[in-house]
Amino acid sequence: MNDLNKTPLTHRITAVAVAALNAMGCKPVETEVPISPGWIADVASYWYPTRTEAKRFHLDKITMPTRLIDSDSDELEMRLRCWGPGPLTVAVEVKATRSDFSQDPKWSRPPPANICILVFPSGVVDEMPKGWFGVETNKQGDKAKKWHRTGEVHPQYQAVALDFVAQVGIRRDHRTRYRVMRDWSQAYRIKDAETRTYYSASRLLELLAAWLQREDPYADGSLRDNLASLGIVKPPSYLKVPIEYFETLRKTET
Repeated sequence: MNDLNKTPLTHRITAVAVAALNAMGCKPVETEVPISPGWIADVASYWYPTRTEAKRFHLDKITMPTRLIDSDSDELEMRLRCWGPGPLTVAVEVKATRSDFSQDPKWSRPPPANICILVFPSGVVDEMPKGWFGVETNKQGDKAKKWHRTGEVHPQYQAVALDFVAQVGIRRDHRTRYRVMRDWSQAYRIKDAETRTYYSASRLLELLAAWLQREDPYADGSLRDNLASLGIVKPPSYLKVPIEYFETLRKTET
């Protein structure tokens, strides 16, 4: 979602795509996932649909091979299980312009997931690619407008589906590790800066007190000279008046 090569419109459409998959019950949902050779999905996930989610997605109306239909079993359960023993894989392509959609050669390739979804703003797609579902957004790309439920559930070899799931999991692991490390590093830097500020302030006050009382090793020299022992070789200009005040105070107490 932070790809600098993508336009603000593409980012908004991608956010709608992520929200749509979350609403379906897909977890986890990841962006920019390599799902097959030469194919990086804009959004990818996998899905164990509940009966309610399956019906909402019209999986109970999808044609399945006649040889798998068993009149003695739960038909919806059979439909959910006939595609394999694991979760349904879900791949999303985001297209923000008509040229981006029409010039993409992916539509002629074998479907990369059990469920393939094209997300696009109004006016970009006249006809859905064969076998693909669609989510049409408004022209601004910030709100889902219509679901196109003309797609199919595509069978996948178990090894291919397992690789797909692994890629989504790896992406999530990398993102989670990065986020945790980034948050830890940021917290450490803040804490370290606070510690260094506290230490520097304490040392400065100790030096000032010792210098005013002419304690060793600050008995001799000006305050500016003694500040050099703390690494303050060139005090900032806003310290000029305070330094002059303390030097005058020391002379007065002599």
